[in-house]
Amino acid sequence: MIGKKTLSDEKLALITFSGPLNKTRELIEEVRDFISTEDLEIAGAPVVIFYTSPLKDDGRYDVGIPVKGESEGAGDIKIVTIPEHTVIFKEYTENRNEAYEELIAYAEENEIDIIGAPREIYREKIREIQFPVIL
Repeated sequence: MIGKKTLSDEKLALITFSGPLNKTRELIEEVRDFISTEDLEIAGAPVVIFYTSPLKDDGRYDVGIPVKGESEGAGDIKIVTIPEHTVIFKEYTENRNEAYEELIAYAEENEIDIIGAPREIYREKIREIQFPVIL
């Protein structure tokens, strides 16, 4: 099932990275370690924002975790706020490529403009793909 929702402003502690996607877990742990040393609280599941194709093994992407609290960041870790926006989304447990294909087809069939980088939310057992859109 494909859904639509509006996401509120979200503060993320994140690292921008170019390289293999299999480094994601390591980068999430690096951000998690940073959060534990700062006066920050984890406010959601880890996020990966893709600036190149999410279906390739290598690319440029941000790996982050939503946070509450104040910090200036440190080293490679930045604190950014993503403004409120609307997304179409699909959850999946298997077959990531099929989930992307379904979202793209849905956007095309419904003439929905995708206006930004796709992102994935990494929950324990379910992942969610989100495309920022104009409806």
